[in-house]
Amino acid sequence: MSCSNISGLSSAYSLITRVVLLSLRVLTVAFLVITVIILSTNSVTIVSQGNSLKFHFKDVYAYRYMFSAAIIGLLYAVIQLFFSISELATRTKNPFNYQLDFYGDKIISYLVATGSAAGFGVTKDLKDTFLALVVLDSTDPVDKLFSRGYASASMLLFAFFCLAVLSVFSSHTIAKHQFS
Repeated sequence: MSCSNISGLSSAYSLITRVVLLSLRVLTVAFLVITVIILSTNSVTIVSQGNSLKFHFKDVYAYRYMFSAAIIGLLYAVIQLFFSISELATRTKNPFNYQLDFYGDKIISYLVATGSAAGFGVTKDLKDTFLALVVLDSTDPVDKLFSRGYASASMLLFAFFCLAVLSVFSSHTIAKHQFS
């Protein structure tokens, strides 16, 4: 294989890698936007023995943490999406972005993972406790509330998976640039 073929393969690989990274960033943003939408609209009115109780996601601390993790993750993902588009368009990368990718992907992925875990845990515990303690006229509102809790925790988990893969790529990239 000649040197021109190798450099052509290298630039094609680099372009494919950048497109994959951009796609993962877009998926991360999408999952986080869906999480924010589901959580922010998660409210129900529960009727028990003639009394009605309005329940909103803000009433549960773990859901607040999930929401905060999703918002912080979304801000980071949008900034990184901008940098990825800029990098793809100009085919250059600011050396500062290697550090931002490396540390940011790790920190935000852990934040998003803990938000997801908190959401799954509190949803299961609250649903079991709520159904055991409260006599309900219908379980449909409770199922709706907690199904949305599970859905938002799942979207946050999918965002974590995307960020974890991005973190592996950023680890590889920073190692390659520090030791070359």
